[in-house]
Amino acid sequence: MQNEEHINRIGQDFSLWGLLKFSFPSILNNFFAQLFKTLDDGLFVSRFVGKTALAGINILNPIHFFQFSLNNLFAVGAPNLSSRKMGQGDQQEAKRIFSRIVVVSFLIGALFALALNIFAYPLLRVLGADEELTPFALISLRTVFAFTPITLINAVFNNYYSTAGKPSMGLVCSILNGTINITLDVLLVVVKQMGVLGVCLSTISGEAVVFVIGLIFFLNRNHEIHFVNPEGKFISTAVASCQNGLPQFINTVSLALSSLVMNYQLLRYVGNDGIAANSIVADLLRILTSLFFGYTLCVGPIISYNYGAKKPHRLRTLLKQNVMIWMMASVVLTAVGLLCRKPFISIFINPNENSEVFYNLTYYGLTLQYLSLPFFSGCVIIPRMLTAVNELRASMTVAICRNVVLRLLTTLTVPLILGYRGIWIAGLVCEFLAFCVDVYALNKHLPSYGFDEPLRIGGKA
Repeated sequence: MQNEEHINRIGQDFSLWGLLKFSFPSILNNFFAQLFKTLDDGLFVSRFVGKTALAGINILNPIHFFQFSLNNLFAVGAPNLSSRKMGQGDQQEAKRIFSRIVVVSFLIGALFALALNIFAYPLLRVLGADEELTPFALISLRTVFAFTPITLINAVFNNYYSTAGKPSMGLVCSILNGTINITLDVLLVVVKQMGVLGVCLSTISGEAVVFVIGLIFFLNRNHEIHFVNPEGKFISTAVASCQNGLPQFINTVSLALSSLVMNYQLLRYVGNDGIAANSIVADLLRILTSLFFGYTLCVGPIISYNYGAKKPHRLRTLLKQNVMIWMMASVVLTAVGLLCRKPFISIFINPNENSEVFYNLTYYGLTLQYLSLPFFSGCVIIPRMLTAVNELRASMTVAICRNVVLRLLTTLTVPLILGYRGIWIAGLVCEFLAFCVDVYALNKHLPSYGFDEPLRIGGKA
């Protein structure tokens, strides 16, 4: 116990610079992971297979969101549990939680993959895939998603690297995964001309290598978190992890639902070109917002550790640091996004091979999405801050409000007034309203961070 601060790196008293320095590998990890995924699924398909294939694989976005929601149940919830145990001095139970959740993730992933394979055709009809899109979507559904058990475990490994005090490992794995992806894309898609199948094989190859590296890392007993005898309690640990990850699960499940509704709206107002344009817009937005996701994944266990250790002075400092980082980063990233729209889009769209209408759709959608980035990033950080201090009901409420109530309401109503342009305007309106709700929720639950009065952004609490 006397060496706890030395043993557990997440138990440090972080300065603002120290917090950024510690989380930097996690930030880069998520950035490169999303960048490589975009190059893999977006650029190579758009450039070397065609916009119809791009629309075909992106009709599966609701399933991607649902798979990501499973990640959140375990890969977000379990590290928070382990971090609290570490803060309470129970290092061994923190390791048992990790070991149990890896087994549970594999079983859940296997069931999910089996269900997708059995119900592939009816599922594609529900998603709106026509005869033109179905062949491309089916290939992705039966290759990439068959690897779901490994994908879920990789997500657990990735989020536990920070809890184990080694956030740089996530960055190493991300770069390696992306390098394998792109190298095989060049070989299988450009040289061998295997189309969507080549992209899918590249994706699962990268995941397989990262999985092996994760196993080797967490089998090493010198690390702060490693495999131990789980000693049963799989169900209770899974339930506790799900309770902690439930707000993020609901958040991403509702994103799957809103993505389905948005696809229907795009097909209704624009057609398959709308799906393809929105996939490029979403990929380019996710590249920038991945920086915020990387930061929250790293800082969440730090907050949970200090919450478990009952150190309100550190919680107050962390909250203020999060507000400052959000303000600075959101302004910078929004400016970068708006200034670089044309070169970003030109990476995906060849003006000589695609219509002006397709380009203009993408440019317009990207402009509005980048304008929403400050509100979007706030809606990423605040719910995870609430989850980290065990305010699960509040985190779940703001997630439902944002991605079920506000997103569906705006996506369904604004286009009725403004036509196809309203599909992207609805996103900006939704993020602004959701951000207002999140700020209210954070202020209401400030006592969990050791505050007795509302926090005034830019001032003193």
